[in-house]
This record gives sequence, C-alpha cells and structure tokens, in this order.
Amino acid sequence: MESQLGWIDWGVVALYLVIVVFLSLRSRFGRTQDTDEYLMAKRSMNWIVVALAVFATLFSTISFVSIPGEAYNYGMAMMVLGAGQILFLPLGIYLFLRFFFSAPTFTAYEYLERRYSRPCRMIAATIFILIRLFYTGGVFYAAAVIFESLVGWPPWLTIIAVGIFTVFYTLVGGVRAVILADVIQSVVIFGGIVAILFRLLQVTGFDPATVLSFAHAHDKTFELFADPAFYRLNIHDRWNFWLLLYGLVLGPLMTMSCDQLVIQRLLTSKSYQQAVRSSYANYLISIPVVGMLYLIGVFLFYRYNSGTVQLPVGIRGDQVLGYFINHELPAPLPGLIVTALLSALMSTVAGAINSLVTVFFKDVVSPLRPLLAGTPAEMRYCRILTVAGGILAIGVSGLMIVFGQGVRTTLMEVIGVWSNLWPILFVAFLYGVLSTRISARAILVALAAGGVVNLAFPYLMYYAMPEGERWGFQWLGLPGLVITLVLPPLLSIAWPNRRNLDGLTLKTLNTTTRNDG
Repeated sequence: MESQLGWIDWGVVALYLVIVVFLSLRSRFGRTQDTDEYLMAKRSMNWIVVALAVFATLFSTISFVSIPGEAYNYGMAMMVLGAGQILFLPLGIYLFLRFFFSAPTFTAYEYLERRYSRPCRMIAATIFILIRLFYTGGVFYAAAVIFESLVGWPPWLTIIAVGIFTVFYTLVGGVRAVILADVIQSVVIFGGIVAILFRLLQVTGFDPATVLSFAHAHDKTFELFADPAFYRLNIHDRWNFWLLLYGLVLGPLMTMSCDQLVIQRLLTSKSYQQAVRSSYANYLISIPVVGMLYLIGVFLFYRYNSGTVQLPVGIRGDQVLGYFINHELPAPLPGLIVTALLSALMSTVAGAINSLVTVFFKDVVSPLRPLLAGTPAEMRYCRILTVAGGILAIGVSGLMIVFGQGVRTTLMEVIGVWSNLWPILFVAFLYGVLSTRISARAILVALAAGGVVNLAFPYLMYYAMPEGERWGFQWLGLPGLVITLVLPPLLSIAWPNRRNLDGLTLKTLNTTTRNDG
C-alpha cells in the first residue's frame, strides 16, 4: 500500500519526536540518578500521570489496528470483555496491591521471596521475563508490518529506528522519562482515535443510526449474545460465554498481581491510595477509548460494504483502517495517526524494557550479588541491561523478519504459548495472600508442573491436531492453571509452611502497611 503522507504529516511526526527527546533530557538533568530514581522515579508521581502511563503502556499499536479489525470482521461483542473487567478490579486491588506497598518494593516478585523463598522469586521473575520478552518482540514485529502497509517503511527500518530511539530515551531519562512520554502518548493516541471517528462520521453523513442499523443487520454489533451456541461449553470455540467469564475475572486479577509492567507504574505513585486511584482511572480511560475503536470498525464496515465505496481486492479486515488513513484522511490527520501509532508502539516497548530491566536486576542479579546495593555499579548494571533489553526485543522481532511470512503465524502463536504462563504466576500470588498453609516447596513444584503442561499442551492440542479438531487457542492455558491450583494444597500436607507470615497474607495482614494518602 503506497503511502500518501505529505510534508505536513511528517512535520507532525517530527514534532512529537522532539517533544519526547526534550522530556527525556529534562528528566535526566538536574536529578541525581540512583536506582530508586531510574526505576521508580523516587515514588513521586501523581495518580493521574500514573493512570495515563498505565493506559499508554498497555495500549499497543496492535490494539489500535486489531480492535477495529475485530469489529469489522466479527462485530462489537468482544468489547464487553474490555469494558467489564472493571467489575473485578476492586477484587484485584483488595487481594494484591496493598502487599506491594507494605515495604519499599521495586517488583511484584519481591513479595514472593518474603512469602515463600528466594528461589520462588527468581523462578517466577524468570518466567515473567520470558513472557514479556516474547510479547515485546511480537508487538514490535506486528507494528513493523503495520507501518510497512501504512507508510511504506520496510519492517527492519521500523524495528531498528524505533528500537534505537526508544532505548535512547529510556536509557537517558529512566522511568520518569518513560512515564512523562506516556502522558504525551496517551493524548496523541486519544487525539488520533477522535480524528478518525470524526472523519468517519463526516463521510457517512453524520448518521450513526443508519450505520448501526446496517451493522446490526449484518451481525456486527452484539447479536452473538442472543445466539444459544455462545453459551455452550465448547473448547473449540474462538470465543464464547465461558471464555468471556474467564477473561473478565482473571484479567484484572493477573494484572494486579504478577504483571510488573503495570505494577511498576503503580509503585511510582506517592502512596497506596494514589495507586488505587490510578488503577481505576486507567480502566475508566480505557473503556471509552476501546468503545471508540469498536465504533471505528463498525463505521468502516458500513463505509466499504453499503454500496457507496468499494475496497480494492485483497484488503483484509485488519488492513481496512490503514487503507482509510492513507486514502480518506486530509493532511495533517494521517501524520497525527502515524504519530499515534508510533506513540502506542514506543510506550509499550519502553514500558516493557523498563520492567524487564527492573525484574532482571532486582529479582535475579541483586539476590546473587547483594554487595552491589547502594554502589555506583547499580546504575551501570541498569544502563547496560536497558541497552541489552532493547537489543533482545529488536532481535526477537528481527528473527520474525528473517524467517519470513511462512513462520510469522507460528511466532505469533509462540507469543501466545508464553502468555499461557500468566495464570501459573497468578496462582503463586493467589495462594500467597489467601493461605497460610501453602509452602514454598509446594509452589515451586506447582510452578514447574503447570509451566511444563502449559508449554506442552499447545503442541498436543493445537499444532499436532487437524485444523478442525484444534482447541481454541485461549483454552490452552486452562490445564496448567488447574494443575497449579490443585497441587499446592495437596503437597502442603506433606510439606507444610513453617515460615513467619506476619503481614504477608490477608489473615496476618499488618495494619501498619504503607497505606497513608
């Protein structure tokens, strides 16, 4: 797809990049950079700033393109998942967040050492690193493919150029620069989405009732919920009620327990209460943004299927938004959209690199080399790891380019395989806060068993099966989750916990935790 961007559009992109560099330099100079500043911004960030940072970090370029593509291809039904997770957010906050503020904490996995043992902390942290590394490489590569179709950049150029720029401002300014850039990126993302939606309203005659009526007639709104088949328990379904329920409950619980990408942002807050506000604000920001993206998909479906305008042959649902941006947005709006896509990509990659560095240094390196604490070598390690994390993310996405289109799907599925380890990590935190009986040895065995099962099951029930008999990919994490839930209570009969758990479980919670406002 040939790029239609002009010099005004590229001027918008350049202005955004200059602002990010300025924020990075401003965050660096005039401050003494130790690890608390570099990784935690001295725990001084305002709650609304943190909320915007969490939103920008979780909102990737893939989200920008895939949500309208989902609505275009399948309708708006999956929007319920994104909007409904806020119902279970209070439970996630109540169960987990307070424990990360009970002591000066850098990572979620420090809690696992206090609750269980150092090996539990290090193994869980390693699993997190693998999950986020594959995810970041996948986001990088998928975004590079999007930019290739939108502006004509070869994927390697996007990966290298954006990767170097993102590592630069993360390296110079630390988490403070990343968070301040995330705030700008949130505004740009929101502005880009509003601009697209307004233009779609304009070209469809400002008649949303007709658009939604057309979409309803073609099963592109919420008709799925009226289909009895949606409520059947079928492991081959792409999506159904049980997967919806699974995602509604586990999504916010896993985010509030084991996702350092989010926890680290929240730990930069001034207090526990401010972190709670940031958590709610993030969801309240996300819901209307996701809703607008689903509406964009529906409007695009009307635009190109109601008989007035025809798409060129070969344009798929997830490519329609790129076609619309290239051919139906006047300058400088395409530049704004490209800037929004760059913002979404850089915020995700910067946040991931920052969290990977924090977890690897604090949960793997520091326990092995405790004499580093408080020395200048700490900052040298962090800076080296920042560069190394960026190189690894670029390398993973670069491998996807080298192996080509034929391997692309497989690599995306590999990311899904590693994502199936999230529920395994979640169980360690869940038993940690709920039970005083579960021991470190029991959790270690459960993590190993559940991890092996959830890495093996995709091969057994997906790759090795005929296409029509495969499990739905979202079901593949369930067996390991069940095993990890069942084993610890049984193993703790033989290996009971003997550690002092004061302040580490709901039952033994110390009311003097850091929860002042």
